[in-house]
Amino acid sequence: MNHALVRAVLALVRRWRRNLLSLCAVLFCAATFVVLQGVTLASTDRTAQRFVDMEPSTVTVTLPASAWERDESELTAALRGMPQVRSAGTLVMGDAVGVPVEVTAWGDSIGTTVAVGTAAGVAARGGSVETGLPMADDDVDVVMLGARVASELGVTGAQEGQVVEVNDRPMRVAGILSDAPDQSALATGILVSPAGARAMGILPVNRVVQVAVEEGTASQVASLLPMALAPAAPESVSVKLPADPRALRMGLMADAQQTTLVITVVMVVVSVFTVVNTMQVAVTERRREIGISLGLGMPAWQVALQFLLESMLLGCAGALAGLALGAQVTAVVAMAMGWRFLLPATVAWVPLAGAFVGAVGGMVPAVQATRVDPAELLRSM
Repeated sequence: MNHALVRAVLALVRRWRRNLLSLCAVLFCAATFVVLQGVTLASTDRTAQRFVDMEPSTVTVTLPASAWERDESELTAALRGMPQVRSAGTLVMGDAVGVPVEVTAWGDSIGTTVAVGTAAGVAARGGSVETGLPMADDDVDVVMLGARVASELGVTGAQEGQVVEVNDRPMRVAGILSDAPDQSALATGILVSPAGARAMGILPVNRVVQVAVEEGTASQVASLLPMALAPAAPESVSVKLPADPRALRMGLMADAQQTTLVITVVMVVVSVFTVVNTMQVAVTERRREIGISLGLGMPAWQVALQFLLESMLLGCAGALAGLALGAQVTAVVAMAMGWRFLLPATVAWVPLAGAFVGAVGGMVPAVQATRVDPAELLRSM
């Protein structure tokens, strides 16, 4: 075994030019695998973190129609004693309202969506008042314009108090709204109070309360909300939790790993064929050496072992160099992109994987080497 290992090392060193191409091929494949693993892990980690940063930590609670009869301060009184709750208020948007409206100002009309809610509901969603003052819960002929709607109609902060028509109903503009970061629904619609929606005949069937909670406490708070908001009929309350960023992260990681696996399989196949070609050339070039060794009594298995070890060392050396190069490239890319430098534990197996690739690629040439006939070789000399 030791003798075969020494001969394999000497063969690699003496014929380094012939082995260089295969060494570079394995090195390139190993480095590409490491870079793919590192860059994919780092970019996925960053993407998942962005979703976590965007997570509003807002729980949406849908109450039955009877909840409209309760004053908002009374409705949310029980939530004020919860330390995890930052703010809460009514805000019904989109399909839950289901009534498009037409807003007219300065002779221009645009169709848009309407939201029904209060200043506390807007704050719980993460929205804010750009200019003006929040309207009161009992304001009837008052409207707040989303920032984009106001821009399209030519209404600016200096024109607060201007009267616009909403479905031909004159309403005073109390202010202009901006939506939460990375959200746009409030900015592209208008907001009316529950009293205003009732007067216009567009009050939604169900009342929706937005509850802003401390990060990481959404599930805990959600279990308490039905009893806190509707103690007489908690079963009539529907609670919608924000997306779990941990599940999102795991899903992104799984998808990225599948993509990397497919590319890795292709690179392994390419590396195997490269090693096979190199070792077959080695067997052809060294037929005389093989024949003399067999003729002097060297066992055939030892000849095969020598070529097998040679191909394994070739694969292992290329993979080890590829691991070092891939780690350096990954670090540079991570630094340039502002990502965390991450490498999965699986890259530690790259040298062993290179040796395995070399073993698979060298198996056929090793068998071919044992079939050299010394007598035939001597007759042809």
